[in-house]
Amino acid sequence: MLRRYLIIFIFLFSSACNTVTGTVEGTALGVVKDVKATYHYSTCIFTKVTCGDLDLD
Repeated sequence: MLRRYLIIFIFLFSSACNTVTGTVEGTALGVVKDVKATYHYSTCIFTKVTCGDLDLD
């Protein structure tokens, strides 16, 4: 009985860590894209780069 609860606990803990890791990774990538977009749109009016020609990848 104890072994069954231990297995369930380990499964729930590992899936929770995966969710937290995915959230942190998604947030970090979102911040990077926001910084790139802000930099692009704040400098495109002063350079020859076409505004809206933005590559976030």
